[in-house]
Amino acid sequence: MLPMDHVAPADGLVAALCQALGSHAVVTSLDALRTYDADASMIVACIPDLVAVPATPQQAATAARLALQAGYPIVARGAGTGIAGGAVPVRRGLVLSFARMEQIEQVETRSRFAVVQAGVVNAELNAYLAPLGFQFAPDPSSQRASTIGGNLGTNAGGPHCLKYGVTTNHILAVELVRPDGTLVWTGDGVAEASGYDLTGVIVGSEGTFGPVTRAIVRLTPLPEANRVVLALFPSVITASAAVSAVIAAGSLPTSLEVMDHNGIRAVNGAYGLGLPEAEGTTLLIIEVDGVEDGLDDLLEQILQICRDQGAFELRPARTPAEQARVWAARKAFAGAIGRLAPAYLLVDTSVPRTRLPLMMEHVERLRQEYGVEVCNVFHAGDGNLHPLVLYDPSDADQTHRAHAIAEAVLALSIEQGGVISGEHGIGLEKQDFLPLLMSPADLQLHAAVFAVFNPTNQFNPAKIFPTATPPLELAAQRRARLHAAREPQLPVTALADTLRQVLGSAYVSEHDAQVTIQPGTVEELAASVAVCYRAGVAVVPLGGGTPPELDHTSTEVQVVILTQRLTRVCTYAPDDLTIGVEAGMTLAELHRLLAANGQQLPLDVAEADQATLGGLVAAAADGPRRAGYGTLRDWVLGMTVVEADGTLVRLGAQVVKNVSGYDLPKLLVGSHGTLGIIATVSLKVFPQPPTTATLALTCPDRASAFALVDRLAASRLQPTAVEYVEAFQATAAAVSLQVPEHIPTIEVGSPSSQTVPSPLPLLYVRAEGHPAAVERHLRELARMAGPQMASQHLEGEAESALWHELTALDASGSDPHTARIRLAVPPAELCGAVEDAGQLAVQSRLGLRLNARALNGVAYLHATGATEDLRQFYTVLAERWLHVHLLDAPPAVRAGLHPWGFVPAQDLMRTLKSELDPQGCMHPSVRFVP
Repeated sequence: MLPMDHVAPADGLVAALCQALGSHAVVTSLDALRTYDADASMIVACIPDLVAVPATPQQAATAARLALQAGYPIVARGAGTGIAGGAVPVRRGLVLSFARMEQIEQVETRSRFAVVQAGVVNAELNAYLAPLGFQFAPDPSSQRASTIGGNLGTNAGGPHCLKYGVTTNHILAVELVRPDGTLVWTGDGVAEASGYDLTGVIVGSEGTFGPVTRAIVRLTPLPEANRVVLALFPSVITASAAVSAVIAAGSLPTSLEVMDHNGIRAVNGAYGLGLPEAEGTTLLIIEVDGVEDGLDDLLEQILQICRDQGAFELRPARTPAEQARVWAARKAFAGAIGRLAPAYLLVDTSVPRTRLPLMMEHVERLRQEYGVEVCNVFHAGDGNLHPLVLYDPSDADQTHRAHAIAEAVLALSIEQGGVISGEHGIGLEKQDFLPLLMSPADLQLHAAVFAVFNPTNQFNPAKIFPTATPPLELAAQRRARLHAAREPQLPVTALADTLRQVLGSAYVSEHDAQVTIQPGTVEELAASVAVCYRAGVAVVPLGGGTPPELDHTSTEVQVVILTQRLTRVCTYAPDDLTIGVEAGMTLAELHRLLAANGQQLPLDVAEADQATLGGLVAAAADGPRRAGYGTLRDWVLGMTVVEADGTLVRLGAQVVKNVSGYDLPKLLVGSHGTLGIIATVSLKVFPQPPTTATLALTCPDRASAFALVDRLAASRLQPTAVEYVEAFQATAAAVSLQVPEHIPTIEVGSPSSQTVPSPLPLLYVRAEGHPAAVERHLRELARMAGPQMASQHLEGEAESALWHELTALDASGSDPHTARIRLAVPPAELCGAVEDAGQLAVQSRLGLRLNARALNGVAYLHATGATEDLRQFYTVLAERWLHVHLLDAPPAVRAGLHPWGFVPAQDLMRTLKSELDPQGCMHPSVRFVP
């Protein structure tokens, strides 16, 4: 430990803090300050100048403002359970402790969110939610002490993130302290807000973007049933091989946790589990959960794989008490390891899951080579390794050997396509390893985003970035690079000919002020963008079609970049359930490629044979099955992006857990090509379900349909899709709505002076998984619906045809009288929003057809009628509901309208766009902020 001299803070600052927070909430005594000098890593200890303990977000913002104005850095602190040095005040300054901010302010079970302060303890939130039938799914081992703010700072995972995902998958919005001491929300909890995903990039930023004071968290229903089995293997290598085999077979359990013989020794002594401690013996904890039906069969399939891979004993934990003891032992392992050695060095890294056996062989070689004992306890199901190197810190030679092992593990992880942190963050511990993973341009882009949120480097300074290259210096290097890339300037008159030299004449065409190009490789794409940057012209990336944002009226030269020739597979590891492809591959082609291996990307969109992966990611496209699988935001693992000046950068990696730097792929999902052009994308994919079936219900009215949706949401059932379809008609609309065969059809334009009654609402509920579980879903749903709803059970080709037609409802089409609008609300408000939109359409003399993700609160509206009526309809709808997005409409309808609806944190959005694209050349017709 390296204690630093303590310097008393200025009296004026202490007085101001005491006045704002109360003297009891300001810590200045040296002995008390020592309790804030380190986190659980014990990498280094640094005593802060003072500590403020606010009780409200406003107090936190005030304390931050006072400290920042006085020139003090600020370090946000939750419970101090981090093990990468992220909460250590290495530049002293003010520690902002959230220990008193522990209020659960709001819980909305129907809309499945809660508003919580940053100091709420993870386990206490879950204890509050459990009687309501819900959970906050991330469950790090430190959850009995760690706070939501801390979980958010490191994008924490835990044993159950194999099924449920990591923290970022469960955060809907955050409240952030800005450098001027103001508070800003990144959203209101509605998932489909327009603009850049600020929430996504703040999660995992380790406090360097500012203190988070509150969060809107997603609630997940508790499963109806679960099973836990302890499988014993002769070695950690065979246990790791079993994990790879389980994933490769298409089984996705809730949890797969490995603990080697050293770990078993520790937990046996602490918790009396009575497991064999023979040399090499390794424990694999297996958990599955879901509805009761079919769960035992699913577990047996996994256990048979374990037997085939060498498991010599299977011990079920049959009772809740036994299961709780197993998980308590696993999660409290760090405390038990003190029985084995005075200290340990924990190496947090993630690799593709098929590399687990190789990594374990490497760890064993290192153990023998360096003569230092290693304990392996890790989240094997998602490839997140945690070798714990046991050593005596008073022995300099042992300390050196322990660090040598850690460095060798990280080096092989990177070589095998892994990353240097899966869930603990970079902090102080690994900042100088980051250049091994990232190129200088990669680091510069991370630093540019840092500069947007932390322009004075006062929020948690000296973290994440390499010590030799501070972030503001890296950001300045990027700005200089962008400036230099404009030289020598290229006359616009020479643009097309220069692009022909790069691509060949066959792939460059001109029409008026528009040049269209078709690069054939990622390198050609980058070179073409560099040429356009030198010429100072706008670039507009297109996938499989023309987006509504394309400015056809512009007289300035713009270059349209078609990506349809970029269709290669970069990396496909079926046994890892990941794939990397070039951005021009169509969704239909990806579906065919995955289907050949029994896998899927559960995204269903209209015109999948034209929609490209790059375009879908850039538009943050969703599909009906988001209720069961999530969206592209959850599946994008990494990407290669061409920046404004043509520089290629790599963001993320093809692993399912990664907190090595900022989660920049989140910024590109939904960015519509305004921050960079997506060249390749790496995705998480899923096994095809053994069974799928749909129940189609004709509802007597809207109220009964949504009452059924509410009952379904409150149940323990887990449907993958719940789609609501309804149509409205007003007599003055002069065109007909073309609707597929299975969907209610209306004739618009009746000569009657009365509103034509709308057809009955329809509800489509899809279940996937084990045959018994699917049958249970349909049986219970039919019971919930009762005899007043006519129902039809669809499977096989009939079901496929139905969902093909349902996704076709989202097609843009070319009708000059139709506008396509997305309306997003909290799910509990969807019924009212649908009713309001229908009434407004009738009043506006429009025909309206809508389909909605009923569990998620997202509706797609197709309104048909006269131009002025459509403009009025959109304008009024956008005044009544925050998240109304004009997806597609004729130019006369779009003219002068702000198409994006409410955009949160607008100043941050503007600054981000300006920093990343200072010349404004990336798809400039898309302006999220009016």
